[in-house]
Amino acid sequence: MSSRVVTERDFRRPEFYNADPADYEFRDDGAIVRKDRWEMAVRRIRYLVGDERREFEVADVIAAVAALVATIEEQPEEPEDESHG
Repeated sequence: MSSRVVTERDFRRPEFYNADPADYEFRDDGAIVRKDRWEMAVRRIRYLVGDERREFEVADVIAAVAALVATIEEQPEEPEDESHG
């Protein structure tokens, strides 16, 4: 038998260990999400398109994504499969 005492933290989801509740909010569907999730997403996208500067503008990230998308060849639409109607 373990001598460790169960605490409130043991009932918490691992992704919320050491989290500050002030950094989170409820999404409309009831999920708990970070308040800065949109900023973090733009920062991740910026990194993925190769922009590692300390400072950046969102417009620069959008322009980089647009330039990348412009290099992708348009794919033809697949015909609908009428057997699954």
